[in-house]
Formats: sequence, C-alpha cells, structure tokens
Amino acid sequence: MRKKSMFVAVSLILIVALSTAVVFAVKAGEMEFAGTEVKLSLEDAKKEMLTNGTAIEAAELKLKQDKAKTTSYYESLSNLYRLEAAADEAKAAGMGGMISGPSKNSKLMADASATFAKAQAPRNYEAAVNKIVRDTVESYFGLAAAKEAFRISQENVVIQEKLYQNTLSKFNLGVVAKQDVLMAEYGLNDAKVTAEQRENEYIIARMGFNIQYGYDLMQDVTITDTLEKAVMSKISLSGAIALALANRNEIHDAGFKLKRAELNLDSIRNTTSRTSSTYKNAVVGLAGAQVAAANAPKQVELDVRKKYLNMMQKASEVELDKQNVANAKENYRLAGLQYDAGMATLTDTQQAQVKAYQAEQKYYTTLLSYNLAILDYEQATTVGTSSVDL
Repeated sequence: MRKKSMFVAVSLILIVALSTAVVFAVKAGEMEFAGTEVKLSLEDAKKEMLTNGTAIEAAELKLKQDKAKTTSYYESLSNLYRLEAAADEAKAAGMGGMISGPSKNSKLMADASATFAKAQAPRNYEAAVNKIVRDTVESYFGLAAAKEAFRISQENVVIQEKLYQNTLSKFNLGVVAKQDVLMAEYGLNDAKVTAEQRENEYIIARMGFNIQYGYDLMQDVTITDTLEKAVMSKISLSGAIALALANRNEIHDAGFKLKRAELNLDSIRNTTSRTSSTYKNAVVGLAGAQVAAANAPKQVELDVRKKYLNMMQKASEVELDKQNVANAKENYRLAGLQYDAGMATLTDTQQAQVKAYQAEQKYYTTLLSYNLAILDYEQATTVGTSSVDL
C-alpha cells in the first residue's frame, strides 16, 4: 500500500511538471522575434548608445545646460569688471561716491565660478558617457548571460533525456525498479520546465534589450560577442590611485567648494561682526569644506582600492568556478559509470548532474561580474560616473 501511494504521488508530480512545461512552451511559442535580423557587436552597441537614445540625449542636454551656466558666470564676471571700470571713471571725475565698485572678493568668487564651470562641464559629460558605456556593457553581457543560461538548461534536458532512456532500458532488462524510471522521468520533466523558464527569461531579456536600444519590441536582434573572460586591467593599483586623484570629479568638486568657502569668509571677515550668524555660518561652512576636501582623496583612494580588490577577487572566482565546472562534469561522468555498473543509485547520479548544471550556471554569473569589475576599476581612474552641480 505504501509503494502504491508513492507511485501515485510521483505520478501526480509528473503530471504537474508536464502541464507546466506545456504552458511555458505555449507562452514561448507566441513570442516570435521577427524582421530582418540585426547583428550587433559590443562595439556597435556602444556606438549606438553614444549616438542615439535617451541617455546620450540627456547627457548632451546637460552639457548644453552646463555651458549655458558657464556663460552666465562669465557674463557676471564681465559685469563686475564693467562696474569696476565705471566706478574708476566716476572717481577720476570727482564723483567717487556716486558709483560703488565691486569688491575684490566678489571678482575672485565670480572668476573662480566661471573657471571651474568651464573646466567641469566637459568632465560632467565624460562622466555621463562613462555611465552609458558601463550600462551598455552590463545590458549586452547580461543578455549574453541569459542566452548562456538558456543554452545550459537545454543541454541539461538532453542529458536528462539520455539518463531517462538509460534507466528505461535497465528497467526493461529487469535491472532497476519502476520507481527509478519514474524518478528519471521526473528529472527529465523538471529539466524541461527549467529550460522553459530560462527561455522565458531570455525572451524577456531580449525585449528589454530592444527597448533600451530603440528597436521594435519583437525585432530579431542577435548579439555577436559571447560572454568570455576579459583581459585583466593593465593599470597597476598605484597608477590607478594616482590617476584617480588627478581626474575624479569628487576631487575637483571638493577643491572648488573649499575655495568658494574661503572666499566667502574673506568677503565678510572685515565687514561682519564675529558674533553674527552670517559670520558663524561662514566659519562653519569653511570648516565643513576643509574636512570634505581632506577626505575626498581618501574616499577616492578607498573606492579605487575596493574596486581593485573586487576585480582580483572576481578573477579568482572565475578560475575556481571554471575548475568547479570541470570537476562537477567529471563527477557526473563517473557517477554515470557507477550507475551503469550498479554501484551507485539513480539519485546519486541525478544529484551529480544537478551540481554540474548549477556549477556551469554559476560560472557565467561570475564571469559577468568579473568583466564588469574590470570596467569599474578602469573607470574609477577617470572622472568617474557622477557629475557635479555647477
């Protein structure tokens, strides 16, 4: 009676699994990608995102806004010089009290703002481009990873099919029990369901990719670059830190804010009471700017070191995961031989295959993380990916 109950339970599981597989198959079959095939390399994808799309449009609009603000700063500076010239003329004409000229600090403040804005506008644009490139690489290889996950799941179906057929042959020869056949069939159907799920994930990833790149939702786009291990960055850690300290927007921003706070305090030092809130706020503002300026290089160096460690760790993980894939596949091969010889159970063999499948899935996930870690490290040596308000 107990055996019969187990048989019924397993049979119900199989029915559910088969029904689910049919649902996934129907759903996938209704989503055909059409149109003339578009083949897209990673470099083509980068060019596309840097010439078209909302992200680059927003970056170019921000650059225009920053340039307009720069112009306004220079106009303010010119107005101060004109006011100074007018005050000098009035003084020469004996009307010194009629027109007041600008203070030295106001001119220095206007000049500092204009100079910083002129230099920072292109740096902001470069940071936006960095982010677009990073997002492009992530989405491109994210799609490649989804494609690999689907491929691996399909291979798993083939392997489970062979295992099922092998078990069925053993049953027909009277070597194994019916329960083994049912469990092998369950493993096959479970693999089919997983493959359908991975296919759906791949389809969804393709649709999202098409939206991001401005194609029709169901346009047939084929990415031509595969997810492979990227070359480790050739930038040494010391070199990366030096580049980051010279280039990063955080450093430029902190330096300008410190200069502005110094000029602000100088402008009121001789005209405002030391006990006034205006003076006290200026002192506090300067102290805060000094702390920020002192910490900015440390924070930037910390960021570079963290990205370096992450890159090195991911490099190790890639090699370990690659070895784990080879070991897991070999373990499954040996388990299959032992099963054929009657020295291992079907459960042992199935567990070995599951581990091999999981190991290969994990390898490609780690590979994507590693490739992105290299890009993050190298971009950390430039202006970065964050813009600065002018």
